[in-house]
Amino acid sequence: MNAYDLLQLLERFSRPGLPKYTAFHDAILHAVASGQFQSGMRMPTEQELVKVLPLSLGTIQRALRQLVEERVIQRRQGRGTFISDHHGGAEMERPFHCRFVDNSGKGYLPVYPEILVREKVTLLGPWAEHLHCREALRITRRIRIGEEFYVHSEFVVDPIRLPVFASRALHQLAHENFKHIIFRACGEAINKVDLFMSQETPVHDICKVLEVPTRQLCSAIRAHAYLGNADPIYYQKIFTPPTKRELHIVSDSRVPGFAP
Repeated sequence: MNAYDLLQLLERFSRPGLPKYTAFHDAILHAVASGQFQSGMRMPTEQELVKVLPLSLGTIQRALRQLVEERVIQRRQGRGTFISDHHGGAEMERPFHCRFVDNSGKGYLPVYPEILVREKVTLLGPWAEHLHCREALRITRRIRIGEEFYVHSEFVVDPIRLPVFASRALHQLAHENFKHIIFRACGEAINKVDLFMSQETPVHDICKVLEVPTRQLCSAIRAHAYLGNADPIYYQKIFTPPTKRELHIVSDSRVPGFAP
């Protein structure tokens, strides 16, 4: 890997209105996900990148810090920066809809998801108007927030457009950030998510998952996600039981939230 390889990728991912550090971040993430950059490969130094790329040192450093946070790359003292061989663990990285602020006020509680069921759904549901598909794939997850409470998530996609969600083994899906899977499959980041918040009483089965009494009033978030600004890509509905924790909602799913 050299700086000129990254220059070609940057040209592909740059577009008007997109911050330069985000384009650089997305270019590297795509190269890693597609296998162009292999685990263990050494990246050019920041000085080498500045000489070749039309980016400032600050822009490059910001993108690299984000990639380190996501464990896409790792810095080795005295040796340089390398593509990570990390393949995920029990904790989900950088969830978008479950960023509950921790006691420091500067970070988030850890998030531990588990898949309850993966199923095809043919009856029209609330997802149909958004996704415009006749058959959908629904993945239901229970997500533990720290050691405090559970969140119930219903995630729906078009299985023809995104077959990876049907073909991948459940143990491989369990702890992944689904928006990263979509990025790898489509080669494009999710750019827009419309969020609709309400107070609802979940059905009995969801109350059991949340470990709350039946007819407990809970917070509900309905998410309509898009590639670009107008290409629907997933539907999600999340139930959260009563909690004093703040939920940090950011406008761009690609940003890490609190600055490192």
